[in-house]
Order: sequence, then structure tokens, then C-alpha cells
Amino acid sequence: MAAADVLTRCLDRWQDWQLPSPLDEPPGLGSLMAQGSGHSVYEILSTPRLIGRLRHQSTRLTGEAFSQELMVWSLAAQAGLAPRIVFADENEQVVICERVDAVTQPVSSDALSTLCHQIHALPGVSHQLTLATDIEHYLKQLPAHLAGQWRAAIQTCDTEKALAKLEGDIYYLCHNDLTLDNLMTRGDNLVAIDWEYAAMGSRYFDVAIACEALPDGERDSMIQQVFGDTLDADLMAAGNQIATLVTALWQSCFAITDAEQPADWVEQTLSP
Repeated sequence: MAAADVLTRCLDRWQDWQLPSPLDEPPGLGSLMAQGSGHSVYEILSTPRLIGRLRHQSTRLTGEAFSQELMVWSLAAQAGLAPRIVFADENEQVVICERVDAVTQPVSSDALSTLCHQIHALPGVSHQLTLATDIEHYLKQLPAHLAGQWRAAIQTCDTEKALAKLEGDIYYLCHNDLTLDNLMTRGDNLVAIDWEYAAMGSRYFDVAIACEALPDGERDSMIQQVFGDTLDADLMAAGNQIATLVTALWQSCFAITDAEQPADWVEQTLSP
């Protein structure tokens, strides 16, 4: 089913949207604003200005993933860290929300660290990030020969030890997927969409994922701004190891042309 057709069906339900003032006329579907491996964001032609996010595929294991995403997204929206949701269709994985804009300038470590700080300060939720389970889920989706290569790479890099470090950390509410595809802007501030992975977890994994949106030269600055004098180098190393692994496995399943090879990941992970 084409994305436009799915969104059009949701636009037909415009009278169900939760807006401060009802729309005076049916909304229209505008242009594609942004597209990632897992979702598309379209402009919605209406007053007030809105956008629509359509998820192409869900990679979470639980059947409660979408409802959990909506709960955390709404919590973040109350704090101004995400656009406010006005309509959600669980069957179609569609969210209609307030208008925010695509990122057009390089993301700065200052802006991204501020967003991370604000997310980590949100109230906790009941569900936790399950990194070991997610990694195993991705491995089971790969062809047997590739899964075998990845399992050998994971063993070579003693990934269980890194996972144990993160699991022993103090848990905060984290977005866990602050990649460029999931960052948008409201005025001068960054906001986040796609809260599918948001859960209680280690900030070191969250920050490691977020650093992938920055040039190499700004990553150390981002880490220092988030953690300051409390920075734990061992936890940061564990966060980086697991973040690069999860990213590589996700790409191997859902964005194959971008995926890192197991041998390259091992070399990167074991390099000083």
C-alpha cells in the first residue's frame, strides 16, 4: 500500500483529530518532508499546520510497542521535546502531529546534548530497553551464514560484558534512537519524533546512538556536555560498542546497502 494512500485514509478521519479548535475544512496531503529507513514524514495542508508520520516497518518485539511509543511521545510533547499528537492510527502506524520542520543545518553538539539532558529529566516509565533481546531478534532475522559471522564477532568483542555494564547502570528515560532521521526543529530548538525505542535504559547507550548524528569532531564535546565530571569511561565504551552493534544489525536487517560488515565492526570495536 502506497504511503500516500495510507495517509489519505487517516486524513479522511479529520473530524476525529484532537485539536484545540476543529478544522474548518478537510485537510490535504502535502509534500514529503523527510524519509528514513523506517518512516516517512509528510506535510499536512491545514490550519493549524500539521505533519503526518507513517511508519513503514516496526522493529520492536512487543505488541505494545506502538501504544508505548504514543505514551512516551505524549509525555515528551508536554515538555516541548516532541510535536503534540493530534491523531494516531495504531493499525496503520500513523501519527498526525503539530508541524515541526526538517533539519536543514548540521546538528550541533550543544543542541543535541540539550535535548538529551531534557529527555533524561522526564519522569520514568514502566518499560525498559531490552538490548540483549533486540540483538538476538536481529540475529535471527539474518541469513544463517551472516548471523554466524555476527555471532562470532560478538563473541570476539566480549559483547556480553559490555551489555552487563549497561544493565548495571542507573536507568533514565531515554529516546534510544536520536539519529538524524528522527530529529526535527521547532524554531531554534531540536525536537524528536519516532519514540518507538524510548524506554528506561542507560544514558550511555542513548548518547552513543545520538553521537552518530554528529561529525567526529563534536562527539567528545557532546559526551562531555551530557556527563561532565560524572563521565564513566568504561560505561561510555560499553555504550559505543553496543550502539554500533545495534545499528549494524538493524541495517543488516532493514537497510542492507548501509550495513557494516562483521569484520569491520570487530576492527572498529577493538581498535585503541
